[in-house]
Amino acid sequence: MGAQTAEKRSHTVAEEVAWARELSLGGLFIALGIVFPIAFHAFGGGKLGAVLLPMYLPVLVCGMLVSPPIAAAVGLLTPLLSSALTGMPPVMPVLPLMVAELATMGAVASLLHRRLRLHVVPATILTLLGGRVVMGVVVLLAVSLLPPDLSAAIPESMRQPMPYVLAATLTAVPGLILQLIAVPSVVAAVERRWRGEPRTAA
Repeated sequence: MGAQTAEKRSHTVAEEVAWARELSLGGLFIALGIVFPIAFHAFGGGKLGAVLLPMYLPVLVCGMLVSPPIAAAVGLLTPLLSSALTGMPPVMPVLPLMVAELATMGAVASLLHRRLRLHVVPATILTLLGGRVVMGVVVLLAVSLLPPDLSAAIPESMRQPMPYVLAATLTAVPGLILQLIAVPSVVAAVERRWRGEPRTAA
């Protein structure tokens, strides 16, 4: 009985340590998700964000390393805090798109890599594809469901969801390639560092 109690207490402590580490990682990657776009915009004159997708990298890496709820929270909070603190992304019409897209991508990345143990490369590809699908769905809902006074704020380029997503994807090809190279590299480096430690609870 005493051994079972000690084992249960040890398991609880391990879970608390894992949860604390995930929260710390989440906070770190939110901070990186705010700082990276500032740096990219500073060097690119405000034009590199849509091309290189600097906010995606911290969210995707975090998603591969933490549990789905924290990954989704990081994807949700990063664009919200970035918009509030720096004005990037702008509240309308980009912020709702990025909140939905990044929250979904964080959760999907975590589910694929952490829960299903899918290799980081196909997990990254599927997550990026999922993000594009979410972008199209959100644009479609915005065009279809928003009242006229709000839908008037939607740019003409967004009024046709499929062409908009295609154009945004073509613009972001360098950024998507960057994610495919950088995310697996960073995740592999972190996981090598963690190798030999107990894996955090999924």
